Amino acid sequence: MGTRRVEGLLIERTEGELLVLKQSTNEAHALNETAAIVFDLCDGTATRAAMAAEVARRTGLPADESIVDLALTELVESGLVVADDTEHPIITRRSLIRRLALPVAAVAMLPIVDTILMPTSAAGAPAPAPGPAPSPAL
Repeated sequence: MGTRRVEGLLIERTEGELLVLKQSTNEAHALNETAAIVFDLCDGTATRAAMAAEVARRTGLPADESIVDLALTELVESGLVVADDTEHPIITRRSLIRRLALPVAAVAMLPIVDTILMPTSAAGAPAPAPGPAPSPAL
C-alpha cells in the first residue's frame, strides 16, 4: 500500500502524541503514539507489514496489519495521508479489539486521530474574558 503524507502540514511532537495542523482546512489533529508511528512511516514506500512490525516494536502491540489498516483509515479520513491504491481494508476499532482479544491496556494503544476545527480570524474576535458581574440598575 503506497501511502504518503500530504504537503503543507505543520507538525509538532509532544510527549506521547503528534499534533498536526492542516492550514488549508484550519483543522488540528492529535495523533496518539501508534497513529503517529504509522503517519511517520507514510513515505510512499513503506509496506503495511513493515509498518506493523515497527508498531509492534515500539508499542508492544501485536504485529498485525489490521492495526495499521485502522491507523491508515483514520489518517486518510482526516486528510493527512493519501493512499495510492483505492482498495484498503476498512476495519473498525470494535472488530479489531474482538478479533485480537486485546487487554484493556493494549486497547488504549490502538491508533487514534482526534480532529478539531481551529477558529479563524474571520470568525471574529475572541470571546471576552469573564469579569465581575454588572451591578443591578436601581
